[in-house]
Amino acid sequence: MRESGYYPPGAEFDPNAPWNEREPEEKEYDIEATFDLRRTDAVLTTDYDGDGNLTDPRQEWKRNHMTPLELIAECKRLATSMLDSIDDTTRMGKGARRHLSHVIEECEGWENTYDEFNQVDL
Repeated sequence: MRESGYYPPGAEFDPNAPWNEREPEEKEYDIEATFDLRRTDAVLTTDYDGDGNLTDPRQEWKRNHMTPLELIAECKRLATSMLDSIDDTTRMGKGARRHLSHVIEECEGWENTYDEFNQVDL
């Protein structure tokens, strides 16, 4: 073996040298990601008790808004309908198709582990 230079003497073929170390093999791991989302909205209603408290805050909120899972499902539906209308014969179309396919994949696998709806006094 002949050294090509630019290495300390005798180090070019040293298996412990950083430039000769092998990358570790790729391994697959499962990761659970948990997010805590919060949103406050005003609702107009006549559904309150004698003390002025909402009788069903969950229903009053859901009457006008989407839950995160409903929003994800709507995002997937819109991305799917857009995907069907893309002309993928152009470079931009191929990029858009790739992006929308990724968005659709990212909409999969979500589950609601907890939700809470409370009246907030401002």
